Amino acid sequence: MANTEPIASVATRSVLEIGTKRFESLMDAHRKLLDAFGQAQRERIARTMEESKLASEFAAKIASARSIPEIMVMYQEWITKCEELIAEDGRKFLHDSQKVANAALNLLSNGEDRT
Repeated sequence: MANTEPIASVATRSVLEIGTKRFESLMDAHRKLLDAFGQAQRERIARTMEESKLASEFAAKIASARSIPEIMVMYQEWITKCEELIAEDGRKFLHDSQKVANAALNLLSNGEDRT
């Protein structure tokens, strides 16, 4: 008889605590999803700047070239670097896609982390 709190009040508090925990889990999953998108965007901007620099350097080299064979060597080096960047972009895209998918699944789940 020491507990005089109504049963409805205890049940309401219990439901509110469960709702609060679910909401916090949802907000954490949402933050992770936004962080994944933000990181991917920052990396994409950095890559765009790197590609611009590469193209600028290539144009400067071509402008200073003195022969067709020299231009061909420069062109081959540039193509090789572009191919490396494309391969790296593919790997990064798959990695970022996995991070975003995990964060999205976390949003749809009960807040259990799937990293």
